[in-house]
Amino acid sequence: MKYAVVEYERRWRLPGVPDGARDLRRITDRYLDGTRLRLRLVESADGEVLQRKLGHKRRTAAASPAAVMHTSLYLDEAEWAALSALPGRDLVKTRWLLDVGEWLAAVDEFADGLVLLEIDFGSDDAMQGFRPPAWLVEEVTLDEAFTGARLAGAG
Repeated sequence: MKYAVVEYERRWRLPGVPDGARDLRRITDRYLDGTRLRLRLVESADGEVLQRKLGHKRRTAAASPAAVMHTSLYLDEAEWAALSALPGRDLVKTRWLLDVGEWLAAVDEFADGLVLLEIDFGSDDAMQGFRPPAWLVEEVTLDEAFTGARLAGAG
């Protein structure tokens, strides 16, 4: 855990992008075949590249996707080009930010119409103590089908 940040996340499926969502970004995640590695390209609404990074996620408890150790390396254009040539599966989404009470949530919309809201709580106590508002009705945190790798068809 020396270089990893632990993320404590919960996810909900939504019927659409909620009112109040802001700061649109386009994200392309490439899950590298046979690994726990993910390349991420973040672009602004007008196509400007904001970030290129390589991520590695490992669960803190094998059974739960709610808490993961996440390590990121920021890449330049040449590093990105070399790594993105490796075999993998892509997942493209549009991301907005949304305030949910005191928390900042990410709202992701996928090409097939799926919309997910995710909150990273910063600690297990905060995650366990969160009481979702009534409009967050379908929690999918523990459903493997809604992990990024699964949505990309990579795991």
